[in-house]
Amino acid sequence: MGLLRLLTCLLVFLGAGAVALPVAANPGETPLKVRVQLKWFHQYQFAGFYAALEQGYFRRAGLDVELIEGNPEVDLAGVVASGAAEFGIGNSSLLIDFNRGLPVVAVAAIFQHSPFIILARVDPQIRSIKDLEGRTLMGESHSAELTAYLKKAGVDLGKVRQVTHSGSVRSLAADAPDRVDATTAYISTEPVEASQYGIPYQIFNPRELDIDFYGDTLFTSQRFAREHPQAVAAMRDALAEGWYYAYRHQAEVIDLILEKYHPRMDRMTLTLEAQSLYNLFLADIVDIGYMSRTRWQEIARIFAETGLLPASYTLDGFLFEPDAPVPEWAYRALAWAALALFAGGLLVAYIVSLNRRLRLSLSQLEAANAELAELSATDALTGLFNRRHFDAALDRELARATRHAQALALLIIDVDEFKKYNDGLGHPAGDECLRRIASVLGANVQRASEFAARIGGEEFAIVASGLWPEQALALAERIRQEITDAGIAHPDNQDSRVSVSIGVSCASPGQLPLDAGSLIASADAALYQAKREGRNRCVLYAEASLNNCPEQFPGEPAGGSPRLPSSPCTPP
Repeated sequence: MGLLRLLTCLLVFLGAGAVALPVAANPGETPLKVRVQLKWFHQYQFAGFYAALEQGYFRRAGLDVELIEGNPEVDLAGVVASGAAEFGIGNSSLLIDFNRGLPVVAVAAIFQHSPFIILARVDPQIRSIKDLEGRTLMGESHSAELTAYLKKAGVDLGKVRQVTHSGSVRSLAADAPDRVDATTAYISTEPVEASQYGIPYQIFNPRELDIDFYGDTLFTSQRFAREHPQAVAAMRDALAEGWYYAYRHQAEVIDLILEKYHPRMDRMTLTLEAQSLYNLFLADIVDIGYMSRTRWQEIARIFAETGLLPASYTLDGFLFEPDAPVPEWAYRALAWAALALFAGGLLVAYIVSLNRRLRLSLSQLEAANAELAELSATDALTGLFNRRHFDAALDRELARATRHAQALALLIIDVDEFKKYNDGLGHPAGDECLRRIASVLGANVQRASEFAARIGGEEFAIVASGLWPEQALALAERIRQEITDAGIAHPDNQDSRVSVSIGVSCASPGQLPLDAGSLIASADAALYQAKREGRNRCVLYAEASLNNCPEQFPGEPAGGSPRLPSSPCTPP
């Protein structure tokens, strides 16, 4: 039957050249009254609904739509399953509700990527998602995918104090009476609000662990889908048309929200939210509302893997699949199509034979390309990224930090008196020393947004997004201490142990966009200051005294390892 439907649609498209329009639920009759339970307060997140109402798309489809504003604690699946609303906007946790026995049906995935993140306050002791153990997390009731993220990241939820969401990111503020350490959030709204309130923050995104779910899914009850399949299809298509309108008329829809739905919001907040949401649609790749059983199967697998779904979960009955009557002429067309398929089968058989001969060579080529890509980005001695990768990746991280209004830190690490180490113990010992230092650096870059690189003979760098100055300096000090504690013998250095000096620079969201050269120059200037003050120390650029800089490190001969381009004598 699936093949028959595919051929039927193809013949209709080719024969009639028709453009798909929303299906009318009850053409010529009184519009069907339906209620939609939103998942949050009115904002641009629901712009497709506002546009479809204002432009008459719902009315044209035979629907009289009422929107019900949501809040952090609304039981979306329960509202729709009980009949208190005919539709709701939920997320991937609907699959958990369905397998618990709630009769819900997923109709359309509005966002191809989920906007859910965890927003945490800046704290030197919170550098990875696992550091939320022993902390307070504020969460909303329908954020199961973030629970899956925490579990997959190895967080012991029994050690996380979870409290009810207040509805405001201001609970992260240092002076908030209900202060929390982190909160569930949407990447399109709460980071903007945190910046407006002057709250330093960092973002933990499930996509760092390849958790990529659908976001904002239109759903209904099994009973309503069974009794009114045309109305469900009409709602789906009219909502998609509304979102396309909002996509093309952003300023107009923002005016509409400020006039009718949320007058207290400011225009800039809505504009930034709109721009963030458009990155989640993938509208240039798939239609708005598109969803596939395969993608839901992968979502279910992750839920089951993290214990949120039983191993015996099912998707049967969860996805809206309306049955459409097939006209008689389609069966006649199928007979002609069968002949065409037979002829095409002969051609396919020939192509398959060619593919068999090419498959082996292609796999060998892919393996060679993968090996070449790894070699071109990796330093052969230490296994860290090399200078070439560092230059390209730093530009990318700066662009990403600017786009998401995040801080970005750069640490430049130089081994003290390394030339004397090489001269005294020989180059093989020097190589082993660099490898041991690289292992310390590698162990201290834990997040997907951090990396370490070897950028010169005895010079290394670490790039870390989301770190504010105090966090970056704390990271540098930990690395310096661990290298000293490693006890690598150095016959010509203080304390007879290998030590490092570290220069730190940090670009806050207010300083972005910032070019890579300026960030490198700042870290390099701080490194010179650390050397001048006696080595084996960390200096933050903002604290460095940068006057009267020498041409080289004091006590070290000229002609050492090549330096990064910088202007160390330029004051901050």
